[in-house]
Amino acid sequence: MAKRRKISEEFDFKFPEFDEKKYIDRERRNTKVVITTFIFSVVIALISRYLWAGMDKNIRWPLIFLFALFMIPFLYSIIRKIVDVSDYEKKNWFATYLSYLITWVVIFIILVNPPFYDGTAPMVDYCILPIYQEPGGTVKVAAYIADNSGLKNVNLSVEEPGGEIVYPSYTTYEGLYIWEYKNSRNLMGRFNITITAEDTTGNRKVVKDFFWYSEDAIALVYPDNGSKVNHATPIRFEIKELSKENFLTYYIVDGHKINLTKSNNLYETSPIYEGWEKGKNVTLVVKAEVMHYFYDKKVNNTVSDSSVYVFSTDSNDNSIGTEKSPEFKEKLPSPRPRAITPGFEILIAVLSLILVAVWKKKR
Repeated sequence: MAKRRKISEEFDFKFPEFDEKKYIDRERRNTKVVITTFIFSVVIALISRYLWAGMDKNIRWPLIFLFALFMIPFLYSIIRKIVDVSDYEKKNWFATYLSYLITWVVIFIILVNPPFYDGTAPMVDYCILPIYQEPGGTVKVAAYIADNSGLKNVNLSVEEPGGEIVYPSYTTYEGLYIWEYKNSRNLMGRFNITITAEDTTGNRKVVKDFFWYSEDAIALVYPDNGSKVNHATPIRFEIKELSKENFLTYYIVDGHKINLTKSNNLYETSPIYEGWEKGKNVTLVVKAEVMHYFYDKKVNNTVSDSSVYVFSTDSNDNSIGTEKSPEFKEKLPSPRPRAITPGFEILIAVLSLILVAVWKKKR
C-alpha cells in the first residue's frame, strides 16, 4: 500500500494596516454631509411652505415638488464647497439626495399643517330632517363641523318663502350642531338654508340647501277618505322623499302602530292588521320617522300627516284585525365607526427608519 504524502504548507497572513486618521477624516466628512443635508432640507422646506401658501390649490403640490427637485444641484454645490467628496460614487450621491428629499417631505408636511399653517376650510357634514315636512311639524338641520385650528363662528340662516331671513338657535355637543326650525306661521313652500362655518384663521365653508313645507308630504292615493273597506282593501299613500336615507313609515290605529309596506313608489297597508275592527269607523294617523347618524350620534325627527283618515270597515268581515304588523324590510340608518386617519407621527417614524437605513448603507 502506498504511503500518504504529508504536505505541509505555510501561510503568511497579515492583517491590513488600519489607517486611523483616514477613518476619522471620512467619518467627519460624512457627518458634515449629513448635517449640511439636514440644514439644507429645513431651509428648502421653510421656503416651500411660503411658496405653497401663495400657489393655486389645483397645481401647488406638483409645483412644490418640482421646486424641491430643482434645488438638488444647489445641495450638490454646497456639499462640494464644504467637504472633499472626490471619492464619492453615484450610490453615495443617490443616498444623499434621497435623504434630502425624505427630510424635506417630513418637515414640509409638518409646516403646512396645524399648528404652523391651516389653509383648509372647516369640514361640514350635514343633514336635513325632513326634507319635506307637513304643517305643524318642525325641521331639524344637523351638522357635524370640525376644523384643525378650531372654530370661530358657526351659524344657520333660513330664508322663508316670502324672503324673510331668520336665524334659529342651536344646541351643540362634541362638534354636532342641531338647529330646529318651527315655522310658527305655517308658511308653505321652499325654505332655503345656508350653513356658514369659519375657523380661527379666517377660512370659511358655506353650504346651501333647502327644505319644503307641504300639505302633500304624505297623501292618501287610494281609496278615497271615508270609503268602506274590507280586510283585503289596499290602502295606499304617496310619501315624498323625506330624507336622502331610508325612513320608517307607519300609522297609528286605535293605539296600535302598524308599519307601511313599500310597493314601487307607494306605501300601502290593509285592514287585516291588528288595531282595525270590523263594523266601525276607524281613524288613521300616518307618520314617518326620519333619522341620520353622525358616527354614533343619532338625530331624528317625525313627520305627521296633517290630514286624518277615516274608513268604515265591513261588519261581516271576520279577517279584519287578525294579523300582526308587518316587519319593516328597508334598511334604516345605523351607527357607523369613526374613520381614523393615521397621524403624521406614523409617517415621520416610517420615513425616519428609511433615512437610518439609507445612512447605514452609505457607510
